[in-house]
Amino acid sequence: MEVQSAHTRLFVDDIAACAQFYQDVLKFEPIALHIEKGYAEFEITKSVRVSLFRRQEMSEILRTSNLPVADDAQDKVGLILHVHDLDSIYHELREAGVTFAEPPTQNNEFALKVAYFRDPADTLIGLFEPMM
Repeated sequence: MEVQSAHTRLFVDDIAACAQFYQDVLKFEPIALHIEKGYAEFEITKSVRVSLFRRQEMSEILRTSNLPVADDAQDKVGLILHVHDLDSIYHELREAGVTFAEPPTQNNEFALKVAYFRDPADTLIGLFEPMM
């Protein structure tokens, strides 16, 4: 299989709130904002993109809309981002109203500093910085 590019797609219920979060709070560059059509896409780096897609539309495409959406479950996906100066980013995001599930913490086993928070759709987002 030869893959030209790839991006992560998150399925969300409130696409407007999530798109605003990724654009205004995380400052990701919007590539496509089609909120009324249930789609938004952001460039994180030149080679990394994340898109938002309305959950209901995806379930209709897959014919799974009759199935329940799992609630109160452990995370099944996480958007993990390699960053520089995690402490500064942490303080900027806190000032923007982001609540962290785990503040910057050193993981000595992997020589990383990590922090975790959630977007408006409850998707886990992790930030990590090598401690070297």
